[in-house]
Amino acid sequence: MIEINQLYSKLNKVIFLNLWIIKLRKIGHIWFIIGQYNNDYIQLFTKKNEIIFYLKKLKRGDLIKIKGLVCKKKNTNELEIDLIKISLINSSKQLPFVIQEEDNINEETKYKYRYLDLRRKKSKELILIKSKFLFEIRKFFYKRNFNEIETPILTSKSLEGAECFKVFSKFKNKYYDLVQSPQLFKQLLMISGFDKYFQIAKCFRNEDSRSNRQIEFSQLDVELSFTTVKKIQKLIETLIKNTLPKIKKDLKISFISLDYDYAIKVYNTDKPDLHNQNNELKFIWINNWPAFSYNDKTKKYESFHHPFTKIKPKFLNLFMKKKIDLKLIKSEGFDLICNGEEILSGGLRIYQHSIQKKVLEILKFTKKEEENLNYFLEALSYGTPPHGGFGLGIERLLSIIFKTKNIKEFFVFPKNIDGTCSITGAPYKEN
Repeated sequence: MIEINQLYSKLNKVIFLNLWIIKLRKIGHIWFIIGQYNNDYIQLFTKKNEIIFYLKKLKRGDLIKIKGLVCKKKNTNELEIDLIKISLINSSKQLPFVIQEEDNINEETKYKYRYLDLRRKKSKELILIKSKFLFEIRKFFYKRNFNEIETPILTSKSLEGAECFKVFSKFKNKYYDLVQSPQLFKQLLMISGFDKYFQIAKCFRNEDSRSNRQIEFSQLDVELSFTTVKKIQKLIETLIKNTLPKIKKDLKISFISLDYDYAIKVYNTDKPDLHNQNNELKFIWINNWPAFSYNDKTKKYESFHHPFTKIKPKFLNLFMKKKIDLKLIKSEGFDLICNGEEILSGGLRIYQHSIQKKVLEILKFTKKEEENLNYFLEALSYGTPPHGGFGLGIERLLSIIFKTKNIKEFFVFPKNIDGTCSITGAPYKEN
């Protein structure tokens, strides 16, 4: 079967196509069909009585196979097909909405029948853009000799901030957690000697969805050994400048750096939005984050990023001797902001067992919490190389670039704000 976008090379030739019927209409003694295949629409017509008799039995949504002659519409450069033969592959129920129309679909209906919505050009194009972006990301990292490595999804309790999803195991009263990110596993890979790692990771966070957040999402996850903050940020800037113009033209991309304290003082936020023009992507590095913050409710110190972020060397000696106010300590963590949204977080990691133990002690981890990290603490005892990396939210960045109202548009079957699935009805109630 030929793709519709190849039809110009088949002008005045007979072809075969499989199509969904989008619209049937009669003008005078001529019958017309608007047919759809993937992202394309094509008009078909016939004057033949035997085909017209068959067309009267068909309706919108039916899947048909046609044989026809490719020709040009009168006085235009557009193509249409003169039907020679038509047959039904599979019939359809009455469609819940018109596939060809791009707007005015109730959101509940749209996501209940998302598999039909994805036949619409606008909806499908966003998914194909994401596919193209992932391809360009992989091409970028393979060209630079990175290893694409999958890490486990089922794991023990995560310590990265959000609530985890629990999964039953076959062992009584024992559970898995779905990973919030591959953070500890990618650090273990550095200890394993995989010094340049990446993956497009599935991540899970048991929290309310928002217009810029889903409970499961894709993250570009990267880690390197023997690196610096400057090298990581240079890699990211090169990645963005190389890949984004391939999925959208005429983008104006720029990068600036701000100190965390300066951003808070001047803009009263750690996510300033400094872009002006329509196609401008203003990327802002927020550097020199505090390592710790004090929680007045729990009466405990917490990590600003996560407990595995490296402390800047000039503060380290005083930290280990407990001779400095923890709120004054800066870390090697950073965020990347795009037009007022955080799209990436990263930094250098703690790679020495004694320092990591001290951080957990300062954060007043419970005995149980520390036991859950014993495997990782032990791993740090085996000559761990210095390392660092980042995680970039794929769908969030795309949503900013293409100005979608909701990040859901870049997920084939997304969850609703309350975490439910319109198609499957998940989560379900266990009897």
